[in-house]
Amino acid sequence: MMEEFLAETKLKSEERIKKIHHLSKKIWENRAWAPIELRNKCLDIWDEMSGDLNCSIVPLISLEENQPISNLIFGSGSFSTGEFQAKQYEKVKSYTLNSPIVLQGIVSNKSKDRSCNASEVCDKYKVPLIELDFIDWYHEFIDKSEQNPIRATRYWYTTHDDNNPPISEIHNRFKIRQDQFHKSLGELIAKQTTVPTNLVSARGYNFQFCSNLFLNQKNKLPHINDTHPADLTFVDRDSHEKKYAGWQSGAIQLMMDSKVHQTYRGSLIEVDYMDSIEQINTLDEGSLLALSEGVTPKSNQPMTAKHIQDAMKVLDDYFYCTLEPTGLLLLWGITEKPVPVVYQDIHGKPVIIKQRAIVVGNKFRSGIHAWGQNLENDLKEMNDFLFP
Repeated sequence: MMEEFLAETKLKSEERIKKIHHLSKKIWENRAWAPIELRNKCLDIWDEMSGDLNCSIVPLISLEENQPISNLIFGSGSFSTGEFQAKQYEKVKSYTLNSPIVLQGIVSNKSKDRSCNASEVCDKYKVPLIELDFIDWYHEFIDKSEQNPIRATRYWYTTHDDNNPPISEIHNRFKIRQDQFHKSLGELIAKQTTVPTNLVSARGYNFQFCSNLFLNQKNKLPHINDTHPADLTFVDRDSHEKKYAGWQSGAIQLMMDSKVHQTYRGSLIEVDYMDSIEQINTLDEGSLLALSEGVTPKSNQPMTAKHIQDAMKVLDDYFYCTLEPTGLLLLWGITEKPVPVVYQDIHGKPVIIKQRAIVVGNKFRSGIHAWGQNLENDLKEMNDFLFP
């Protein structure tokens, strides 16, 4: 039964992806727009909308008129979502000569010898590989006798974790990963790329991002987004912390344990640069960029968190991984200042949080109103905005 459910999920996913490409083809091929034209249309309406907020709305992704918009995909493992995203770039090339965004390369902190498929994806899609194996780097520059460098540099722990090391050790571990290793990886990125990076897709990258990765463009850092395997509209009413933060199927299990959800949605979130030790407890706290229609298990079909994660990867993650190659993410804007955004508690009651709000085209789409939950309607609104 699980195989049948996954097959149905795959078909549903393919239909959703087709709809996104249909609008993309209309923009970049049929109407032959340039990205700067789409951006200017958004800026005009954002100027009007910002009057109601008393703050400006700025593009999520920066662009220069005479430079390609470039995307780096970061990952550390199987690269299944990263490969799907690379495949969508090829799909866009099949229907337009005017690809809105260019896949600049794939970045990994693990080598093929350590079961990372980055090099195979690069070979398949003829994409540059930027690779610095963390374990090899650690053995060369930090401690050649350490058997588990990943564990030895872990710096995030829950408050009540008995294994929580002294703060001085946390600082040292943070410095090794963020200041030293990522500076070295950033030097490789600068050496192997010819134009600035506009956006970064985190697709299974197992370290937090920091600005040392882009020291060559400190004044205009790339936008970063990441897929998350749970619905991040749910927050704690008092602390405002995300109810379902976490990694892989663990976040889904938290949703299952709450006993209140029939549908399990994944999220696309903005990722902040973690340059300070004070930021280590703010994981998954960026603005919510999109929310999928989600996976709804059948009533007669028991599913584990891993089953739901497998289905969510096909239905939700692949959907998110199409937004960059098709250029639709260029319609996303964000307020310069925090404004009230509606989230919800576990019972569905509204919780107001002040944060930078997301705008998609001519609609405010933040918190519980995030774009993507009703793709048919959301694409129609997008089309009507672009082609009135």
